[in-house]
Amino acid sequence: MNNYLKYIQEVLGQLNNKGYCEDAKLLNEKIGNNYFDTSSPHFFTGNLNAELVMVQLNAKREKSEFNKPKVVNYEKYIEDCTNYGRHTYGGVGKSWKSAFDQKMIRFLKPLEILPFTGEIMNDLEIVSDKKLQLELVPFGSPDFNYKEIGIANLKPFIERILELILSADRQCVIFCGRVFSMLLNDYFIDEKKHRFKLKKVNGDLTRDYFELIEVTIQLKDKKIKAVIAPQYAKHGYPINEYGNKLKELIIGK
Repeated sequence: MNNYLKYIQEVLGQLNNKGYCEDAKLLNEKIGNNYFDTSSPHFFTGNLNAELVMVQLNAKREKSEFNKPKVVNYEKYIEDCTNYGRHTYGGVGKSWKSAFDQKMIRFLKPLEILPFTGEIMNDLEIVSDKKLQLELVPFGSPDFNYKEIGIANLKPFIERILELILSADRQCVIFCGRVFSMLLNDYFIDEKKHRFKLKKVNGDLTRDYFELIEVTIQLKDKKIKAVIAPQYAKHGYPINEYGNKLKELIIGK
């Protein structure tokens, strides 16, 4: 974990001293265009020691928000990321509800790991602060097309994430997106795919099949079981049923 925090401090130092993040600039040069924002990196949200970990691709950011550097204090940055939910959803008078975080509640609730209360503002705070959400690439972009970015350009980011995950006891680790099958394959020592349809609200089954991929990952002398959820970012499907399948196939064993 210390290596991960040291990296955050290093990147923030670059931003403060140069006005940009060197890794973001280098990544854009490899891609051949201004794909990622070189300022305002976002590494994580929540508790770095949490038992439940979700790994996303990166934070969404529109081009109009690119390249707006500001001086960032390291200690305040860590505090803001750790207590994002409390700052955003806690306290009297808070009413904004992120659709992204609400989707996460519906997906994670069947696992019965987080202490959800049924009160939306409390649960939004809980889903943000009681788990750990990691961003594979800490630099924002309007979309994430791994074919355009290049798998080889993304692989340098994955080992740092794995090292952090393996630095604490975890009950459940979820990688959100099919690209993680390609990014993690060098670390697989076991893999099992589950393919199924989901039940919709009206009782019918979805037309499309969904997957969950159980994996065992090894980094140096450490191992951890995890799951890849390839269709997590897909729109318009019963996300709570996807969570039920995760519990049934992975957690419920």
